[in-house]
Amino acid sequence: STAVLTITDNDVALPAGTLQFSAATYSVGENAGNAAVIVTRTGGSSGAVSVSFATSNGTATAPGDYSAVTQTVNFADGDTANKTISIPIINDTIAEANETVNLTLSSPTGGATLGTPSTAVLTITDNDVAGTLQFSAATYSVAENAGNATVIVTRTGGSSGAVSASFATSNGTATAP
Repeated sequence: STAVLTITDNDVALPAGTLQFSAATYSVGENAGNAAVIVTRTGGSSGAVSVSFATSNGTATAPGDYSAVTQTVNFADGDTANKTISIPIINDTIAEANETVNLTLSSPTGGATLGTPSTAVLTITDNDVAGTLQFSAATYSVAENAGNATVIVTRTGGSSGAVSASFATSNGTATAP
């Protein structure tokens, strides 16, 4: 007069996905204001997930070259839209080599895993040019009784930062002293 009905679960747990950077390297001009870094979710979208993001000094240093950023990147259940992180870039007036910032994703939550790449490098390309120092002419002439000769050094092609050059005379057909 009674019977037991067993219902077998045929639902397969859907994956939460893999979180990673969209690229291993990013580049931004020093005068751009901000760098955009993208975090992607692939391989699943089940459940709300998050991942920690942080910058750290490479050859660039915070706060002189960029503003450090530490934040949590969140994806809602079903959300696979790319997330953009903005990193403020400082436009200094120092002529220097391009500089790098290290980027790291860590501590995924909600069943998500870290994908590849989970670390990346942001290169800040310098926009400051020191310029070139050169004589204003290839030859100069002065009368022997003038007292002094005027030689002019010019700076062309940039004006960022203080620059200097050594100057020396040497004997030609005239001899010192």
